[in-house]
Amino acid sequence: MVIQAKNDVDRQYLQILSDIIDNGTLKHTRSGDVLSLYGTNMRFNLMEGIPLLTTKKVFVKGIIYELLWFLKGDTNIKYLVENGVNIWTDDALRFFKTYNIEKYNSFMINDNGLGYRTLSKEEYIQYVSQITKETFVRNVLNNTTVLFDRDGEHLLDLYKFGDLGDVYGKQWRKYGVSKRDQIADIINKLKKSPDDRRMVLCSWNPDVLDEVALPACHIFAVFNTKDLSVQERLEWLWLHSKNEYDEWKSPSHEILDKLDVPRKGLICSFTMRSNDFCCGNPYNIASYAFLTYLLAEICHMIPYELIFQGIDTHVYCNHIEAAKEQLKRVGYSILPKLSFKRKITDINDVSYEDFVISDYKCCEPIKYELNVGL
Repeated sequence: MVIQAKNDVDRQYLQILSDIIDNGTLKHTRSGDVLSLYGTNMRFNLMEGIPLLTTKKVFVKGIIYELLWFLKGDTNIKYLVENGVNIWTDDALRFFKTYNIEKYNSFMINDNGLGYRTLSKEEYIQYVSQITKETFVRNVLNNTTVLFDRDGEHLLDLYKFGDLGDVYGKQWRKYGVSKRDQIADIINKLKKSPDDRRMVLCSWNPDVLDEVALPACHIFAVFNTKDLSVQERLEWLWLHSKNEYDEWKSPSHEILDKLDVPRKGLICSFTMRSNDFCCGNPYNIASYAFLTYLLAEICHMIPYELIFQGIDTHVYCNHIEAAKEQLKRVGYSILPKLSFKRKITDINDVSYEDFVISDYKCCEPIKYELNVGL
């Protein structure tokens, strides 16, 4: 298929989408049949704009709130639900309904703060089976909790409705036994030793694989920097000013230094072990672009490049017809821009309102059903 996209982001995305549909291997997975392609990659120039698809509308609000949720170190969906983002709700409900029931003998439920009531295993299984998605969400918002008693030894484990286990937020901000704050480490290295080759953000933790709603799909990211040329710095100034400068007539690093134009560009390469290309990938590339912009802002750098590396990249069979519709689209030539309402200096002090997305023109949304599975 000839891809006629008007920008490089959509062109790269649609080329892989077409390749998966034409050449993917049929696989039967826990969440449904897929066409899978092993080993894909895309590179995006962040100086040209953020990689938001224009051949379909992308839920930008959900991407930003999810990223902020990761950065908070949060692992319960309440923050997301309160802000109208339900991309994790189905996984949280599935996790609740299968949450290690076989490990426990008795269950104590604190419903709406009215005190705990004890249920046997059989009673609890029946209770769980009757929980609808609407009831589950209501319990999330009400902070309903369950205490699990192991083998009658009163080894009580607490579950709060909406918990997902130690997913991304926990791994990013309190990884492993040492509870290492990987985000803070990366910021520190970017500021003090930007050529360090150990700026790795790891979300894959083998110790928690059996105790999370979903093992990490984007398993790690690596950050790097490059010295920018005068021309690259000048282009950034031109794109982010209102033409009030005339330094491009006789530019130099020294002149651009006086205008506070950063000298280094920030590069992020992230890897996905498993990638739902229709539902997930548009979120993932935008999310890591937003993260790169945030880190660049805090560390006085220019967001330069984003590299996506997919391992098992797949299209669910129930997405194929909708994907073929998207492949017919050409989108828009201009990529959207990201700026911040204020100077961001602290990764722990960022809000949704700080993000300003401009020039985002896109085609109509395409409905892709989220496949959660068992």
